[in-house]
Amino acid sequence: MALPSSPPLLPEQDLPTLPAFLPIASASDSDAGLRALNRKRQLSDYGSLSSDPLFSDTTSDGGDASQYEEQPRRKRLVRGPWWNVGKGRGQQSLRRSMAKKEGLRNADSGVWMGSDESEESIDSIMGSQQRMQELAMQDVAEEAASSDETVVSAETLAARVVQTCVDAGKEAVDLSDLGLRRLSDATLSSLHQLIKPAFVDFRHPPSEDEFSPLTPSLQLFLSRNQLTTLPHELFSLTNISVLSVRNNDLTSLSPAIARLHKLTELNIAGNSIRYLPWEGLDLLYCRGKHRQITVRPNPLIEPCDLSGPSPLPKANFSRVMRSEELSRWADTRDTVEKLRQKYVAEDGTLSMRGELELRLKLGRMLRIQYLQEASRAGRELKLCREELIYLASSAVRYFGVDGTSVRRPGSRQAGGDDYPAVLDPTANAPSISGSVATPSLFELTLRSLQSNYNLQDFLPHMSTIPGISSSLASAFHLAAANTTGLGNETCSTCGKNFILARAEWMEYWFHGFSSQRELTPETVLPFLRRACSWGCARPSEMGEFRC
Repeated sequence: MALPSSPPLLPEQDLPTLPAFLPIASASDSDAGLRALNRKRQLSDYGSLSSDPLFSDTTSDGGDASQYEEQPRRKRLVRGPWWNVGKGRGQQSLRRSMAKKEGLRNADSGVWMGSDESEESIDSIMGSQQRMQELAMQDVAEEAASSDETVVSAETLAARVVQTCVDAGKEAVDLSDLGLRRLSDATLSSLHQLIKPAFVDFRHPPSEDEFSPLTPSLQLFLSRNQLTTLPHELFSLTNISVLSVRNNDLTSLSPAIARLHKLTELNIAGNSIRYLPWEGLDLLYCRGKHRQITVRPNPLIEPCDLSGPSPLPKANFSRVMRSEELSRWADTRDTVEKLRQKYVAEDGTLSMRGELELRLKLGRMLRIQYLQEASRAGRELKLCREELIYLASSAVRYFGVDGTSVRRPGSRQAGGDDYPAVLDPTANAPSISGSVATPSLFELTLRSLQSNYNLQDFLPHMSTIPGISSSLASAFHLAAANTTGLGNETCSTCGKNFILARAEWMEYWFHGFSSQRELTPETVLPFLRRACSWGCARPSEMGEFRC
């Protein structure tokens, strides 16, 4: 019998007596003794002292060597990636935690040192991280469908998506199809903390662009919800480059949209918007930096009936307007006025649509003259691909110091959403004594209350004050709303801030290409202008354009 190289220590048993000499191998097997010395210990020799191997799936404690050879013990394997594991409650939480920890980890947090035999590449590492980031975003939406969790509100789910984007440094924030009826400022406030991740692409050497500031270019998608208003916090996110609010229930667009200077794409289609704010004209006037602004479909107000063919003959206009006349710096306004008189003499009258198309031709002629003059002077111009030409305005509506409508005796002033285009917008202006641009005492009082008091504390007590008029209460509520919201409005003429508008009117502008010779409902946009005083109620001049 061959002895093991090192017998176990069993103090309670008597060790066997060793033989004096090792057995001598026979001639037929001269290497038997040497093989006996070099042979490893068998499991059967120490069956009582062995323990189950790690990750074993059997509970037997002993057995001889033949048993282990016939049924080898193996580790339990799980095939496939971890994200394909079953979606139970325990595994779902584990999968979610792993996605948040691994998927949002910075890949450049340490030094990766692969061995010579490693087949893992940088592409596989980046691909795995992208998959885990996508899973982390998907798990946020899956939490709302959990069977052991109460129903999560739409805004709570939106807050989780926003926070996940902030943690991952993701610039595209998609809050579409969440059923949002309102969106609070607190939900979007954390986007101020979002930082663009550095070294996004590890497959190539870093370039100079990757060492640029980490200021994000936010892309906010709020489409296909039931929003009636937009939160004030949205207009303080000046790093927004893409904003989509299409297919909601918006009835107007805030003038604060002009604060988003970096906006390159805006989509407000599919709402109930009747007109655009005057500040939105600057978004269309891109100054060489083209912006993709999608406004239609929306029930926008029209200056007049724009259906059907143009009432102006094309041949007459081409005969009157010639390129040599423009090159000689002819008086364009006199030329268009003669053309107007000709149309009136032939037809007896000129319809409003004919007047608008005549003004469109005037604006184009003046634009061409301006470009020729700038070219001769050697000035560098940044042209927009689309034209912006003023067509007409509605009648100006004037208001008193408390915001009530003021009408001149014997004049008719349209109300509500009726803003038809007229030839003379200031025909019903009040007397000249009230046309100064100085703010009224009532306006100055409201501004002083905004600065020195918290107007929200007084709102519940407004109904208990005896003898207060409805106009005064409305002005007080407006001052309080401006304090907690976007601030006071800005006069479209002088640029001063005001609480109560003293005048307002609608201006219609052509927005399209020079190849479009006729006006259509798709090429005319309405812009609502407000002024701080009667003296600032000055509509645009006929023939005005943005180059």
